[in-house]
Amino acid sequence: MLLSREWLNEFADVASIPTKEYCDRMTDTGTKVEGYESLAADIINVYVSKVLSIEPHPQADKLLICMVDDGGDKPLQIVTAANNMKVGDYIPVCRAPAELPGGVKIKAGKLRGVESFGMFCSIAELGLTLHEMPYACEDGLLILNDDPELKDKLTPGEDIRDTLRLRDDVVDFEITSNRPDCLSMIGLARETAASYDIPLKLKTPAVKGSAGNISDYLKVSISSPLCRRYAARIVRNIRIAPSPLWLRMRLRAMGVRAINNIVDITNYVMLEYGQPMHAFDYRCIDGSAINVREAYEGETFVSLDDQPHELKAGMLVIADEKKAVALAGVMGGQNS
Repeated sequence: MLLSREWLNEFADVASIPTKEYCDRMTDTGTKVEGYESLAADIINVYVSKVLSIEPHPQADKLLICMVDDGGDKPLQIVTAANNMKVGDYIPVCRAPAELPGGVKIKAGKLRGVESFGMFCSIAELGLTLHEMPYACEDGLLILNDDPELKDKLTPGEDIRDTLRLRDDVVDFEITSNRPDCLSMIGLARETAASYDIPLKLKTPAVKGSAGNISDYLKVSISSPLCRRYAARIVRNIRIAPSPLWLRMRLRAMGVRAINNIVDITNYVMLEYGQPMHAFDYRCIDGSAINVREAYEGETFVSLDDQPHELKAGMLVIADEKKAVALAGVMGGQNS
């Protein structure tokens, strides 16, 4: 079970305690730690920069000479082969000497006779993907102002780890089978609060319903003793879009890929409370009905990761009137 210390502090404030000390204390009090990792510790001297000018390289058709404001005393000159930027764009820049994930070291040097004092960064060079930065160009520079959440908050010279909320320490707990209560953020926060004798700050969820009766839209039934309760809600007027940056980065720290706001919300709540959740597309639910039942021997099911599965009798599935739409508590189906 991975634990984001940045997220943990919302429930049990141990921000002032070094991670190594925290891990030792948790192990000593019965919640064994396998290890920990400081995210973005391998990103050094990378800052937000603003492109001031772009000129062609006099000796190379495919190179450009850029002057950028990186928060220093004077503009920084960068020679690059990238071409997906324009004057006024904000781009992560390595101010030499700098370091990037994978042990990459950036030094000042000359490219075809012109000095370059650093390097612009793509998402891959920062150890990120389109899951974390959905507005980025996958095979070009990371243009920070393309993200509507960031475009009005960018300051030249700010550490990119702060801009992208990359700083976090992630603790890897070994949760034994007799402690499923620790398979959530709240569960581990409770253990943390008890270990340090500090307040546990829990939130009271506020569910805002609207007019109408859910029975007019959906029928829910349970046909197996393996499930005692199943709850469902209908959410209307949804616009599917990328989640906000803070949510994407928390999911990343917890080892979960960001997909979109709907999927991410269900994963976020699952990680916080330890309760499996899934969002179904109402249009894909045949008969407007959910039935929690056991699979038939040989029943086929294609999961969200495009993997086909042949189910065995007794496996618990979430189904509509015609088909299984999720493997209960494990993964949703491609068909819903």
